[in-house]
Amino acid sequence: MTMKKITHAIALAAVLAAVAAPAALAGKSLSGTWSTTVSNAGSLNGTYKISFSPGHFTLKAPYNITGHGTYSISGSRITIHGPGSECSASGVYSYSESGSTLSFHRISDPCRRSKILTAHALKKV
Repeated sequence: MTMKKITHAIALAAVLAAVAAPAALAGKSLSGTWSTTVSNAGSLNGTYKISFSPGHFTLKAPYNITGHGTYSISGSRITIHGPGSECSASGVYSYSESGSTLSFHRISDPCRRSKILTAHALKKV
């Protein structure tokens, strides 16, 4: 490859990176800490706090249990992976955020986390 072709390839890569960066930043994400108290899920009862940052979340559960996971959003659907290794399947939910409340509605999720996410609307902390 000639020096001229290498220079053109580098310039093209820089232009593509500049165009792709705003598109990546335009993706939806959740942020902040949300809380809910579950009272109808047996051994899962208690207060939960979920802190979201772009693409990641931390779940603080009763008995000082903390878990980490990831999520992605497409339109009004959120796909959740984690927390922990109890269930490795992803969960798919529709969600809505309105003011200080965040609600999840299960589309498909074989894991027990659905009992927590869908028990009540979560309140922003």
